[in-house]
Amino acid sequence: MKKADEPFKYFRSQLIKWSKLHPSDYPWRKTDNLWHGLVAEIMLQRTRTDQVLPVYNDFVNRFPSPQNYIDHIKNEGKNIFTNLGLLWRNEAFKQATLQIIEEGIPEYKKGLMDLPGIGDYTSSAFISFHLNKRELLIDSNIVRLYGRYFGIKTNAESRRDIVIRSLADKLTPKRNFTTYNYAVLDFAMNVCKSRPDCTNCELRRKCCFNNSMY
Repeated sequence: MKKADEPFKYFRSQLIKWSKLHPSDYPWRKTDNLWHGLVAEIMLQRTRTDQVLPVYNDFVNRFPSPQNYIDHIKNEGKNIFTNLGLLWRNEAFKQATLQIIEEGIPEYKKGLMDLPGIGDYTSSAFISFHLNKRELLIDSNIVRLYGRYFGIKTNAESRRDIVIRSLADKLTPKRNFTTYNYAVLDFAMNVCKSRPDCTNCELRRKCCFNNSMY
């Protein structure tokens, strides 16, 4: 291993160590139903996991397939996404579901992003977590974590920045990428949050943000 790679290896190993001690048990992380996996990633857009959990559980029990969901919409006219807010997702999800019925669920990035309402992060999460293919996971929480730890200035548009994407590429392993992506996602949400819990942070010893406070 090159010496220049040591900071990335340390970051990865500490993050995965933390995730093993603090596992998250969500039903969408165990499903082998691609339709339900995609639904979960769509539901999780800008929505807290505790809000998604009961809605997702109800959804998978009622709608085992895309056609079941469209039949429900036609017969009852009620859209389950109403319970999660962001009502713009209702029509986008309906159109995406109709397209999936016609063409199947795409298993590549461009095809997923061609579906209504699915952007870069949702497609990457689906590919990594449900198709088991290496993808970079970058959202605002993860950008905040990377920026703090490595001492990089970030803003609302940093998730599209080549510096952050290059860093994410160096950090995301070629193997065990799903484990790493779950770890970085959970750590950014639960430890390195808006008000960080630095005293319980596995990364604090080498974190630029933590060290700058002393």
